[in-house]
Amino acid sequence: MPSICTVVLLIRHNDAFGASITFWWVAENFLDIAPYINDARAGILPLIGGNFGHTAPYGFHDWEYLLTETGLINYDHQIASLSFFSGSVLMILSYIWTATLLYREYQLSNT
Repeated sequence: MPSICTVVLLIRHNDAFGASITFWWVAENFLDIAPYINDARAGILPLIGGNFGHTAPYGFHDWEYLLTETGLINYDHQIASLSFFSGSVLMILSYIWTATLLYREYQLSNT
C-alpha cells in the first residue's frame, strides 16, 4: 500500500513532497518486517491472534511459511538483516529527498 501511495502521489498527482513522505512509509515497512523474518525458525515473537510461531500449526507464521516454501528458511537471519539494511537506506534516502524538496521550496520563496 505505501508503494502504491508513493507512485500515485508522484505520477498521478505530481506531488513529489507527498511521495517523499510515503516513500519513508515504504522504508519503515522494511524495518517493521525484519524482526518477524528473523523469527521465522525460532517462532518466539507473538503473532496476531495471540499465538506464537513455535506453538501454532505450520503455516501460521507467515514468514516461516514463505521462507520454507521457497527453500530459504535457513537464510531467515540474512534476509532479515537485508530487510533492515534496505529499510534503513531507503529511510535515509527519503529524508534526503524530503530535505531537498523543502530546501528548493525555501529557495524559491526567498527569491
